[in-house]
Amino acid sequence: MKAMTKIEVVVGEDGYMSIKAEGHTESVVCASVSTLLQSSVRYLQELSEQYPEALQVIVKDKPCL
Repeated sequence: MKAMTKIEVVVGEDGYMSIKAEGHTESVVCASVSTLLQSSVRYLQELSEQYPEALQVIVKDKPCL
């Protein structure tokens, strides 16, 4: 199977979203996806520092097997 970056978005009935990204390719597409997702997380982390009573961002390390 060809290497691919996959993005899964699940939208619940209430409108809330879950976004999952996995995979990797050596391409501008993968770099673009990484940049967008990492920038979004960093922005949310900064926002949570400004408004800790309204926003909590949890980043978990993936355990090594």
